[in-house]
Amino acid sequence: LRDGNAAQQKKLRIAARLNHLFQFDEAIASIDALLAEAPWLAEAHHQRGIARACLGRYEEAILDFHETLELNAYHFPAAAAMGQAHLELGDQPAALECFRRALRVNPDLEGVRARVLQLQRGERGA
Repeated sequence: LRDGNAAQQKKLRIAARLNHLFQFDEAIASIDALLAEAPWLAEAHHQRGIARACLGRYEEAILDFHETLELNAYHFPAAAAMGQAHLELGDQPAALECFRRALRVNPDLEGVRARVLQLQRGERGA
């Protein structure tokens, strides 16, 4: 949330608040406008991905999370969220790869670690 100028940071905080309030369509519209002026804001892509995932638009969310990671390779929440979106689409290998990426950046993500172990057990059982 430190990227961008003061006005862009404020718009980003508003969009995050809209997501927090489950106003996903409004968040997406707000973020679309922000990204039109500042497409390099990784967190804007992440917030739009969250909104899209919450609306069940997983393919679009994955694209947003991917763009977040292109702009900020250390954005482990985007990697974890992308993994969850892949799971929702039934793509367990892609989900596992994303979860492992999140753990490489932040090894303290116990929920993600548990998900990796669960998916690995599923791979061995298949």
